[in-house]
Amino acid sequence: MTQSGVDEQLAPPRLRRRRSSRLLVLGALLSIVGALLGWFAYQEATRHITVVALARPVPFGQVISNLDVRPAPLPTGSGLSSIAWSDVDTVVGRPAATDLFPGQVLPPDALRADPLPAAGDAVIGIAVGPGQVPTTPLTVRDEVLVVRLDDPASSVRALVLAVGSPDVSGRRTVDLLVPERIVPSLARAAGDDRTVLVLVGRG
Repeated sequence: MTQSGVDEQLAPPRLRRRRSSRLLVLGALLSIVGALLGWFAYQEATRHITVVALARPVPFGQVISNLDVRPAPLPTGSGLSSIAWSDVDTVVGRPAATDLFPGQVLPPDALRADPLPAAGDAVIGIAVGPGQVPTTPLTVRDEVLVVRLDDPASSVRALVLAVGSPDVSGRRTVDLLVPERIVPSLARAAGDDRTVLVLVGRG
């Protein structure tokens, strides 16, 4: 056998070289695809939109001012209902439909269409002293029964909008949202000691 014949027998098969090259190319392609998928996933996870958030507390019924709101980043796909910061002008000047807190992302349903009082309603202040209100502190949106001690049958339901600080005598004024038609009867009770506010459940 000649030397060239021996060399041909000892030479590695060319098919194996081709197969190894294909595997290397395939591995490189898979690495590139994996890197691209990871990059797209990272971009999606870090993508944000700018939305309206609360800068300070806003109680129920209070009109929102431009000092009450601030821009805040929100990840896309978070699922949170929000208002784009570019639409902040549609927020300012509208009353809050619920109590709002600093840092909270403002959802559209947290805004009322109309300020309080709405048509047919009125806001009246009732001055009450110790013994005329529960020891449980009244808060905004509590429902109370306004009871006249000299005429209990004329009791009416009302919604608390604000509670003032007590004066030196312990009396305070509670702002109530009531139907406009009952204002005349409540006005007579606004400043005497014959009116009691009873905290009741919502119903």
